Amino acid sequence: MPRLLIKKYHRTVLLSLLIISGLTYWFCLPSSLFKASYSTVVTSREGDLLAAHIADDGQWRFPQADSVPYRFEQSLLLFEDEYFYSHPGFNPVSMARALWQNIRSGEIISGGSTITMQVMRLSQGRNRSVWSKLIETLQSTRLELKYSKKEILEIYASHAPFGGNVVGIDAAAWRYFGRPAHQLSWSESALLAVLPNAPSLIHPGKNRDRLLAKRNRLLQKLLAKNSIDSTEYWLSCEEPLPEKPLPLPQLAPHLLTRFMNEAPNQKHATTLDLYLQTRTTQTVSNFHSIYRYNQIHNMAALIVDNTTGEVLSYVGNTPAYEGFHGNDVDVITAPRSTGSILKPFLYAAALQDGVILPEMLLVDIPTYYTDFSPKNYTRRFDGAVPAHTALSRSLNVPAVRLLDDYGTEKFCDLLKKINLTTINRPASHYGLSLILGGAEASLWDLTGAYASMARILTTYTNNSSQYNTQSFKPPRLSTSPSHLEENFTYQQPALSASSIYFTFEALTNVQRPAEETGWENFSSGRKIAWKTGTSFGYRDAWAIGVTPEYTVAVWVGNASGEGRPGIIGGSAAAPVLFELFRSLPPTSWFETPYDELKKALICRESGFLAAPDCPHPDTSYLPALEVQSPVCPYHQLVHLSSDKKYRVNGDCYPVDEMVHQPWLVLPPVMAWYYKSKNPSYKPLPPFKPGCLQSDQSAMAIIYPKSGAELFIPVDLDGQAGRIVCKATHRHSSEHLFWHLNDEFIGETIHLHQIEIFPAKGRHLLTITDEAGNQVKRWFRCLGRGDSDI
Repeated sequence: MPRLLIKKYHRTVLLSLLIISGLTYWFCLPSSLFKASYSTVVTSREGDLLAAHIADDGQWRFPQADSVPYRFEQSLLLFEDEYFYSHPGFNPVSMARALWQNIRSGEIISGGSTITMQVMRLSQGRNRSVWSKLIETLQSTRLELKYSKKEILEIYASHAPFGGNVVGIDAAAWRYFGRPAHQLSWSESALLAVLPNAPSLIHPGKNRDRLLAKRNRLLQKLLAKNSIDSTEYWLSCEEPLPEKPLPLPQLAPHLLTRFMNEAPNQKHATTLDLYLQTRTTQTVSNFHSIYRYNQIHNMAALIVDNTTGEVLSYVGNTPAYEGFHGNDVDVITAPRSTGSILKPFLYAAALQDGVILPEMLLVDIPTYYTDFSPKNYTRRFDGAVPAHTALSRSLNVPAVRLLDDYGTEKFCDLLKKINLTTINRPASHYGLSLILGGAEASLWDLTGAYASMARILTTYTNNSSQYNTQSFKPPRLSTSPSHLEENFTYQQPALSASSIYFTFEALTNVQRPAEETGWENFSSGRKIAWKTGTSFGYRDAWAIGVTPEYTVAVWVGNASGEGRPGIIGGSAAAPVLFELFRSLPPTSWFETPYDELKKALICRESGFLAAPDCPHPDTSYLPALEVQSPVCPYHQLVHLSSDKKYRVNGDCYPVDEMVHQPWLVLPPVMAWYYKSKNPSYKPLPPFKPGCLQSDQSAMAIIYPKSGAELFIPVDLDGQAGRIVCKATHRHSSEHLFWHLNDEFIGETIHLHQIEIFPAKGRHLLTITDEAGNQVKRWFRCLGRGDSDI
């Protein structure tokens, strides 16, 4: 029994030792082979290097590549491990030969290590010794079980030292030859293959002959193996060695910084196009070299493929010339005052909801609100202007009044739906100034919104009048497939195809003020929907252009927020926009979304739906709306004398001699401004003598607004100024008689405005015309103070 127990014990011990040995062997590899930090690398869609940042430990170590270039692989295997694909991780013949060479020389001159063993030595960082060699041999066999030969070769190529602070074949190719590893010649590949064995040989000015000899010996071995022919061999031997390391490309420095903040120590394969990125960078630099003399130091540009949403070029700022002007700031992601760049979204939303029609006259007259009074860029008014013209001319007053009609809260909700992420406060925070730059948005979000509008329209016309359920998406930078499935629906997104189509059509006829010069010198013959914006104080200039294929967006200004007279959308940003479009292939134009349109009769003069009194209705295509758009309120049927010189009525003129004629009758204030821009506009004829009747609508008070609370302005000399009251009459030659608190203060003709100096308190302004028609306006004077009258 004791003998049996002893045998059983021995078997148990032996089995335990085998299990422990097996487990030790199985888990002999570290959980992570390399714990070193990596460089943050940005590449183009073609795989070209755009920018890179050195790793945290000061090494140029690119993240592991997914392949090893053929020439480098052949050179490496012939130099380091010719039997790599046949041994189990170690080569007994090589190790025996190395042992014999070391004994004969009396020192270690050869290690006999395979590439697999070198991977383990690089991973663990052990000193060379017999014990270390045994451990590496054991671990190498385990490594061969865990990884394929191809993967082991990729690990080695990405972590082998190539001299100085250069680690890995990819970093070495760019640092020594200025191009990717797969484009290296046989001579260059052979040179890099011999470097990990003696990386110090690459030091400039030293060991050049030794390095050259090692490279040429390897080339000779490649010739002997028929990897290269004799011509390739002789040409390769003639290639010179590289001199000092080259600087790495920095074509997308701000995108690199963005990735370093979001996902550092990785290789980012982006959607950027190398050619467009280079052209955009050069274009921004060229314009910056001009603008900087006007103390305009910063600029950003973005180009997006509308079909895929992929970013084709990303230039976050200008290069630094002298001094610091915030050139390191990535303006693409920085929120900036929007200026007028949001107006197309309001126009499209108002079209979609039936608030306006493309030709509808919008009011453009002096307008006063409690907190501000909007002004057009030219400081002039048109009285009334078609909606599409108001957008193409970027008129502020019609835009503010339209936002008031549409609803600020509703518009804020729309901006959130189209992914303008920085407009995230309550509507009351922005007020009506939202449409004039009272909010901040980033070039990134705006470009995504404009590109999404283009994608919605093309998707609708190309997919049987259906929409993608993921309509509004931010631009894409990654080449990895999108995880969002493309599902189609007939349900309209935040903005419909028809409203977008009419918006883009209006934006093809952009009319800029005479002060905004320069853009016309760069505009191209292609059809582009484009919009500019200028923030208050000339701090931000925007320009965004759209075709079915591309969206190009530009911002110009100072990162510090300093305003300059030249920071204007039309003259600073638009020239850059059109120059960038010249870098793009030919483009097309959007198809008309007929399935979402309907025919309707439109009043030719007012642009509203035609009323019975509209004399010249036109048939036009309009968005098919669930709600009815407004009918023309301006045409009236007037009764004229037989010579059409006077208005008459049945009390003073024979009915059978009357001429009944439709007449466009605008409210007095609108008419006063409108007729100065439209000579064809005819005011109503006067009433025939003896046919007088009350016509209070013939005149109106422009200023002050009803119930206004006013401060008396203070002049530059400190003296109290006066308040200028303004009125208009359908007949400018009419005499108007002005009274303040029932006290006569003056008479006007043609130009109806008068200065008053009221005391503090409540006042009544009364104006009477020659026919006895009268208008009144209550207002309150709060005393002396600053005023923007």
